[in-house]
Amino acid sequence: MTCILALDSATSACSAAVLQDGEIKAHSYEEMSRGQAEALVPMIADTMSTAGLAFEDLDAIGVTVGPGAFTGVRIGLSTAQSLALASGKPLIGATTLETVLAAQGEAQAPILVALDTKRTDIYVQLFAAGGGALTAPLALEADQISTAVSLNGISVVGDAADRAVHALHESGITAKALTGPKLPDARWLARIVSHRVGAEDPVPVAPLYLRPPDVGPPSKRRS
Repeated sequence: MTCILALDSATSACSAAVLQDGEIKAHSYEEMSRGQAEALVPMIADTMSTAGLAFEDLDAIGVTVGPGAFTGVRIGLSTAQSLALASGKPLIGATTLETVLAAQGEAQAPILVALDTKRTDIYVQLFAAGGGALTAPLALEADQISTAVSLNGISVVGDAADRAVHALHESGITAKALTGPKLPDARWLARIVSHRVGAEDPVPVAPLYLRPPDVGPPSKRRS
């Protein structure tokens, strides 16, 4: 069995988890709109200490690659890359959208994951009942979601689920919001990563940005 350290700081939460022999041995999770840079490393240290493990005991390190907040994605990736380099362990990525999906278990119908971008658009991706992706990850305005989702009777999960369901109803598509986890959590990420250890075609460990950051270059001073 594998031993995984997983971490996430890509959206409005920060979390770390250790999965060993198929069980979560330690887990820390806190929702926060900012402060991930200060919270993540101590959270990882506490989680590893609670699990009673050293980094040499790990088989891999997992991290969410986005989409999410520009700064949060960079914090998670840079931290995970540093840990992987120092420990010599492989680094494995997963998206925030599939991490939220993993919390739903075995779905009986297609699920749309909808995550808040903190702007007017929404990060969305549609998955089949078996978990396979039916669309690529997308950043869409609410009234554009129906262009990517034409199935009636789908379920929607995520912290933007209510907005997405309302937009789909406005377009004549039936959908319902699911209860349960709405944000990525390292405990679900760890389970995804455990199945990808040794995979021939792993998810690239590079930031997944679906739109530019909210900041631009400084304006030139007038002489």
